[in-house]
Amino acid sequence: MPVEARTRITLFVPAPGTLPQFYLVDKLLTDLLDACDGVTVSADLPAVFSGLWFNDQTRQTERDANLLILADAPVPLGDAGLAGYLDRLKLRCQQDFDQDIIWITVHSVHRVTTDDYVR
Repeated sequence: MPVEARTRITLFVPAPGTLPQFYLVDKLLTDLLDACDGVTVSADLPAVFSGLWFNDQTRQTERDANLLILADAPVPLGDAGLAGYLDRLKLRCQQDFDQDIIWITVHSVHRVTTDDYVR
């Protein structure tokens, strides 16, 4: 079984609600598409991923509508270029989406390539 090593990037961003926010999401997806050659995103209207978190100040559980974005970078986990790119992407997303924290996670994946492009 032939496999291809890649790094799976998982990213959550707030679901867009205004036209400028839709443009920010479009810019983010285009950037990831350029870097990874492909991207998968959850529906944005309505957002299908709800984040729940406990607010220490209000002592209440709060809910956020999020987009789930997956991209597979064509490099193995630990690639220095990818690490630098993701550091910059995270900071840009926190600024663009006005968030204290943007969750980006990475893990190694091995994609099965048997019979690719055979129909």
